[in-house]
Amino acid sequence: MRSMSQPEFLHQFDSGNVDDADDDDDIWDDAAILDRDGAHRKNQFVKMGYRDGIVEGQKDAAQEGFNIGFKQSVHVGYKWGLVRGITSALDSLPDSLKEKLLLDDQRRGKLKDLHNSVQEISSDGALQLFHKSIVQDNRPPEENRLQTIQNDLLLLLRECPDVQVPEELRRAP
Repeated sequence: MRSMSQPEFLHQFDSGNVDDADDDDDIWDDAAILDRDGAHRKNQFVKMGYRDGIVEGQKDAAQEGFNIGFKQSVHVGYKWGLVRGITSALDSLPDSLKEKLLLDDQRRGKLKDLHNSVQEISSDGALQLFHKSIVQDNRPPEENRLQTIQNDLLLLLRECPDVQVPEELRRAP
C-alpha cells in the first residue's frame, strides 16, 4: 500500500465532506421544489374541482328552470292552440251555420273580432307575450293578452247554447 502524505490525506477527507454537504443541500433543494410543486398541483386541483362544481350546479339549475318553464308553457300553449282552432273553425263555417250557433249579429261580430285578434298574433308573438307574462308576474291576469282573448272566447261560447266548451279551455290558467 502506498502511504499518503498528510496534505493528500486531508485533501481527500475534506473533499469528501464537501461532497456530502452538497448532497444534503441538493436533497433539501429537491424537497423544497417538491413541496412547491405539490402545493401548486393541490391549488390547481382545488380550482378544477371548484369550476367543475360550478358548471354542474349551473347545469342542474338550468335543467330545473327548463322543467318549470316547460310545464307552465305547455298548458298555456295548448290552450292557445285551442283558442286558435276554435276561432278558426267557427269563422270558417258557412253563414247559415254561424247564424244557428251565434244567434245575433253582435255575437257574430265578436267572433269575427276575436278571430282577427288571434290571427294577428304569430307563434313567435304568442311566445313573447307568454314570456312577458312570466317575467312580469305581478301584473293582473286581465293585462295578459293571451288570457284576455281566451276569456273573451269563453264568454262568447257560453252565450251560445249549442256550443260545448272543451274542459281544457274552461280550466283556470
